[in-house]
Amino acid sequence: MDPSCLYRPLTVDDVVRVAVHPDRRPTHQAKVIAFAYHRLAHDLARHLGRDVNNWYCYAVWASKAVGENLDLTRESLFLKDVGTRLNVPDRLRRPFRRTLLALLGPSYQLALALANRAIFLEMGSLAAELWGAGEDYSIRVREARRPVRRPEILSSLLAPAEEDLLDIVVRLYTKARNTADPAGRAELVLGANVALVAYEQQRAQRLLELILNRPPRWVLQASWRWVWSAVTRRPFRRLAIYTAPHADQPWPVRKAERRWARFYTHRLMVMRTPLGRIQLGRPLPPPAGVDPETAWAPIRDPEVRALVERFLPADFERATAGVGNWLRFEDRMRFIVAYFRMYSAVPGLFDPPFGRAALDELVDEMNEGRSPEPLREWRQREDERRHGGPARGVRGLIVRQLYRSPFHSDPDAAELAGLDLEAYAHRRPLRPEAGPVSPGTPAGPG
Repeated sequence: MDPSCLYRPLTVDDVVRVAVHPDRRPTHQAKVIAFAYHRLAHDLARHLGRDVNNWYCYAVWASKAVGENLDLTRESLFLKDVGTRLNVPDRLRRPFRRTLLALLGPSYQLALALANRAIFLEMGSLAAELWGAGEDYSIRVREARRPVRRPEILSSLLAPAEEDLLDIVVRLYTKARNTADPAGRAELVLGANVALVAYEQQRAQRLLELILNRPPRWVLQASWRWVWSAVTRRPFRRLAIYTAPHADQPWPVRKAERRWARFYTHRLMVMRTPLGRIQLGRPLPPPAGVDPETAWAPIRDPEVRALVERFLPADFERATAGVGNWLRFEDRMRFIVAYFRMYSAVPGLFDPPFGRAALDELVDEMNEGRSPEPLREWRQREDERRHGGPARGVRGLIVRQLYRSPFHSDPDAAELAGLDLEAYAHRRPLRPEAGPVSPGTPAGPG
C-alpha cells in the first residue's frame, strides 16, 4: 500500500501553511509542495477512484521538476543534464554554469519558486476544501490593489484568469464522484483536469514571461544600463524592463526573446515521471502499455468534449507535437492536454515522488512546521561562499565601490525575496451551483 494512504487528509490550513512558509530554501519548498500534491491526489482518489488520474497526480511530478530546476549548485542534476544535452566538454562545465547563472539571474529561482507556491496555494486549497465541511472556496493571491501599498511583483506578475474555469472544475469533479460509469467518470475527470490546468497556466503566464524573457533583456537592455548606472550612480528600474510586454519591445529584442524561448523549450525543458523523461520540446511519447488510439477515443460528454477541443486539435500528430515556445499559452496547453489524455489511466503517476524515509521526514515537517534552513540565512551563506567576503587591494576597492549583491541591486529579485505571500491571500467563494453535493447523495468509488 502506498504510504500516503495512511496519512490523514490535508486541510486547507495545511495547504496555506505549506504555501506561505517564508523560511524554506526554494529547492526544498518545491519538494514539500510535491509531497503535498501527492497527498492531495490520494485524498481526491478516495472520492474519484484510482482508475483515472486527477490533476494533482500530474502536479506532483511538475513540482518535483521545478525543484530540480531550482537547484543551481555545482551538484545540480538540472545543470549537469543541460550540459550533457548541449555537449559541453567537462573542462568547460564551470564557465558554462557561471554563464548560465548570469543569464538566468537571481529572479529565475525566486520567480519560479513564487509561481510554484502561488499555484499550490490556489489549487491545493481547492482540493482540500472540495468536499470538506462548510462552504467551498479557493484561496488565492489578491490582484486588486489595497489602500496599503503592495509589492509591485504581485500586482504585475500574477496574471488574471477565467473565473468560470474553477466553477467548471468543481462541477465536473462532483459529477465524476457521483457516477457509477467508469468511462463516464474518466471523461469528467479529464474535463476537470483541463479546466484546472487552463486556469493555472493563465495565472502563471506573467511569471513565466519574467523567467524566460529575462536573459535576452538582460543582455540587450539591462547589462549596459547596469554599467552606466555603476559609473554614474544613477539607478534604473530593471523590473520595468523585465516585465514590459513582449509586443512593446524593439524588433531585435523581440526576435532574441523568441529565439531564446524556442531554444530553452526545445533543449532545456525536461520533466521526469515514474515512466521516464518527457522532453517538452519533442513529440509526446506514449507510455508503455497505452494504445494511443484507445487514449484518443471520442469523448461523449459534450462539455468535456468542448473543453478538450478548445485546446487540442483533432489530428493526433499535431496534438502530440513538441512545444515550439513554452511562453505561447495555446501551444503549451495543447501539449499539456495531450499529456493528460495520453497518461490519464497510467497508475504510476500515483506513486510517491520520494523514498519512504524522505516521505516520513516531510510529513513530520508539515505537521510540526519546522524550518530546516531559513531562506535568508541560506542566501547570506551563498553570498559569502561565492564572494568570499570583502577583497583587499585594488580589486577589493573596485568591488567595494561598484559591486552590490544582485539581491540588493536587482529590484525584481529584491521584491521576490522579500515577498510575504501570507499577507496577500484571501478566500474566493465559488458559485452555489458548483458547490458540494448534499448529504446523502451516493458517492463514487473510494
